[in-house]
Amino acid sequence: MNERPTARRALLADPGRAQGGARVWVRIRNDSREPFQQVWQGLPTHGTAVELGPLAPGQTSRWHALPAQPAAHYRKTRIQLARRQIIHVNDGAYPGGHSTLAANHRYTFAYTLTNRTLGLAVIEEGVQRLGATRP
Repeated sequence: MNERPTARRALLADPGRAQGGARVWVRIRNDSREPFQQVWQGLPTHGTAVELGPLAPGQTSRWHALPAQPAAHYRKTRIQLARRQIIHVNDGAYPGGHSTLAANHRYTFAYTLTNRTLGLAVIEEGVQRLGATRP
C-alpha cells in the first residue's frame, strides 16, 4: 500500500507537522483608508495558503497558524483592492531585524496604503501557549 498520499493529506490538513509542529500565528490588519476586497497569505504550492476574506479599514483578520520555517510560508501576502491586486513579499522586515519570525509567537501584519504604496509593520503580540490550538 502506498503511504505517500496519506502523508500528503496529513501535511495539507496540518502544514505545521512538516516542521515538528513549530508554527507562527499571524493575522492581518488593514490600517489603510481603502477596503481590502480580499486577502490571502501563505505558500499555495505547499498547501499553506490561507484566504482571510475582505478587510474594511481598521479591521483585523482572524488568527491563522503557519509553519515557522521556512519564512516562505508567511512572507507573501496578496491584497485585492477595487482596481488592482498587490502582491507583497516581505524580505525580512520582522521584529528585531530578524529574517524570520520566532516559532510559537503571534504577530499582526499591519498594512498601510499611502499614495498607492503599500507599507507593512510587523507587530509581535506575544508567545503562543504550547498545545493551544487558538491564540
